Amino acid sequence: MINIKHNQILPALALALGLSLAWPGYGDETIKISSDPWKPWVMGEEGKQAEGGWAVEIAEELFSRINLKSETVIYPYERCLTQMKTGERDVLLMAKKTPEREQYMAYSDVAATDPQLLYYNPEKMKNFSWNTIADLRPYRIGTVQGFNYGELSALAKKESINIESVATDEQNILKLFSGRVDLVAMNISTANYYLQQNPKMVGKLQAAEKPLSDAEFHFALSKNGKAVKYLSQINASLADMKADGTMARILGPGK
Repeated sequence: MINIKHNQILPALALALGLSLAWPGYGDETIKISSDPWKPWVMGEEGKQAEGGWAVEIAEELFSRINLKSETVIYPYERCLTQMKTGERDVLLMAKKTPEREQYMAYSDVAATDPQLLYYNPEKMKNFSWNTIADLRPYRIGTVQGFNYGELSALAKKESINIESVATDEQNILKLFSGRVDLVAMNISTANYYLQQNPKMVGKLQAAEKPLSDAEFHFALSKNGKAVKYLSQINASLADMKADGTMARILGPGK
């Protein structure tokens, strides 16, 4: 939280008043947050309030530090983006920044990073590697609808890459093991979470060394929503959470 300096001669009453006015809208608004179901970042079912996850925990801590209530409800990602355009919801969790999205969303400073890699089944493809997007033409690649995968998203159409999009990463993993796609684009944390939950799959899900994207994630604020006026406070709280160890506690070191 931003440190607010007060003249030492101010009486206690004025000091308390100054603190209560430090954040606009002190305690009188609920920030409506959207996200798709994205393990381990967002846990729960579509159409319901999120049950937990890294991003949800970060958001709850962040908005509590600026004396605002928050609620996170899970929707398909494409609907989340529509909600940001209209202002139906205020915040999209852990979004990547793109020029198109910047037309209707303002972005916080980087909240976390989680590189995106191409995963494959080594029992069907041995020692897969790639250097340029054009190298991916022979393969069917599974992605999640609405997600941005950096260079892959930017060049897929131009380079005639075969992209098959579904609603969740777990659906893509099932398609990979059934042979319906050759590669899956996925964040490291999601792949690791899946392997932790399915230890029999260890060794059957392998990543190419070259990343698709470093995947810097932000809080994205609808320009038509209530949260955008708190952008400076959100950035200050993010910085404090990194400095005081809160982010490392939630995410683990390095993110």
